[in-house]
Amino acid sequence: MSLLKNITILFTLISFFSCAPTTIEKKKPIEKVPEKVEEIETVEEKEEETENVETIKKPSKPEDKIIDFNKIDKIIVFLSEDEVLTSLFYDVFLQEINNFPDIKNIEFIYSIEEIQNQIRDTLIVGPTNSKDLFNLPNKLGDNTFTISLSNDYSVMNKYSDNEIIFVFSSPYQHIETLRDYINSSNSLGVLYKQNEYGLKLFEYFKDSYPLKYIKSSPFGDSAVDLELSVKLMGDLNTYDNIIIIDDTFSYKDLVGYLATEDGTYPLERTYLIDNFLEHRKNLENYYKPINRTFMQNIDLTTMDEPHREFFFRTSVKISLTIANQILKNNFLPSAIDLEDFGRLPLENMMINYPVIFD
Repeated sequence: MSLLKNITILFTLISFFSCAPTTIEKKKPIEKVPEKVEEIETVEEKEEETENVETIKKPSKPEDKIIDFNKIDKIIVFLSEDEVLTSLFYDVFLQEINNFPDIKNIEFIYSIEEIQNQIRDTLIVGPTNSKDLFNLPNKLGDNTFTISLSNDYSVMNKYSDNEIIFVFSSPYQHIETLRDYINSSNSLGVLYKQNEYGLKLFEYFKDSYPLKYIKSSPFGDSAVDLELSVKLMGDLNTYDNIIIIDDTFSYKDLVGYLATEDGTYPLERTYLIDNFLEHRKNLENYYKPINRTFMQNIDLTTMDEPHREFFFRTSVKISLTIANQILKNNFLPSAIDLEDFGRLPLENMMINYPVIFD
């Protein structure tokens, strides 16, 4: 029996091992090494990119220059391709030049491309447009002073405070003048024309009245756009005053949408910054309640000449007056006397016209 038992056990073992595999491999857990490597490489690349990125510094306003008016001995009159303004300048120049005996050496240029070398020891009258005024500092060397015929005060960050003065009637000054009329106001809404004029002045307005400014909306020309712009302002009754910034006649259509639950928003609480676009003598009765700029000493309602042309002629006279006094006395005057306007101070690098809102 024992022999038979042993034989049975032996056959059982042989049968078991013949069915089993000859080798047994222990599989390792699947490792996602490639993904981790890629991830590490990506992180390293990002770190390298971060290290290589240069910090972009916002252009800073130039510091004040050292200007020696004793060494300034010539004048450049910087006009433009605008035929109307150029013609007006020459008209005033030919009529008035005999009144300025200290102005002798004058060079006329019409394009900034004409300037090949940096300008030095020179008075510059002009430019008449924003683009040239913006690019002019790249052409300026030592000892220059600019009497700007452009009224774009927004380019002041390109100039030092003591190297330029703006003589044309400026809507930026009108915004400053507005301060006296809105002292008691605590909530101002702004509707501004959706163009360069509107955007620049709106930014200046917002910076000038941060505690009073509440909300704004740009507007275009179409009826749908005008209506939507006003709706975006919400309930107009929440505003003590509404300021409209527009150098076109779109404001007239806009006013028709200034509706409240009680009727039209009171036009006598509305202020318009248009920089004398419209003849004051031709104002339609419906729009007369709107507060807009006038001059204290001049009755603009009797004037036939377009107001912007009138102020350009005036700015040319002012420019020649300042240039003559600099060349005669070797310093910048603090004020000038001008027929019709009286005494005009030079403040904050602008001619302080006697502007009022009415």
